[in-house]
Amino acid sequence: MSKKPSQKAFTLLELLVVMAILALLVGLGVRTFGSVQQKSRDTKRKQDLQSISKALEVYYNDLGHYPYANAGKIMGCGENATEECEWGDVWQNTENSTLYMSKMPQDPGGNQYFYLADSEGTTYRLFAYLENSEDADIVQNTSGEPAYFSGTYCRIIDSVLSVNTCNYVIMSSNLITTPAVVDSY
Repeated sequence: MSKKPSQKAFTLLELLVVMAILALLVGLGVRTFGSVQQKSRDTKRKQDLQSISKALEVYYNDLGHYPYANAGKIMGCGENATEECEWGDVWQNTENSTLYMSKMPQDPGGNQYFYLADSEGTTYRLFAYLENSEDADIVQNTSGEPAYFSGTYCRIIDSVLSVNTCNYVIMSSNLITTPAVVDSY
């Protein structure tokens, strides 16, 4: 009589445990990947605002004032640098062909940057919405919780630009005070 070879296999319980572990690892990987993407977009936003800030300083040196603002946009394009500059377009004074930026940066997440200047053109503020709520550069309220800047429009929610949604700012070097903060996040 020949012996039947014994068959070894995984039990149903063992298979379920392995599948649960794999699902957990995939979930952690997806979450980490999403967080890395947010941080990458936030780094790009910060770099964009720094680039715009440098161009604003060149503009100030040329014309003796920062460009004026209109609905969060820079009024420094076109003839005599009096037209609205669109995010993503060329920033150029066409009167004297001065090129300030070959392409104005656009928010990498589909939101919008926001520009404010005082009425004399002596100061400016550039705003953005950072996705990573744990970023150390996000504005905080008096309780130390993430907050927004009052009167700013950076985040697009359901295809509508929402008020009080900018949580990051770069200011002209002659400004000391930060803008007003909305306490809710």
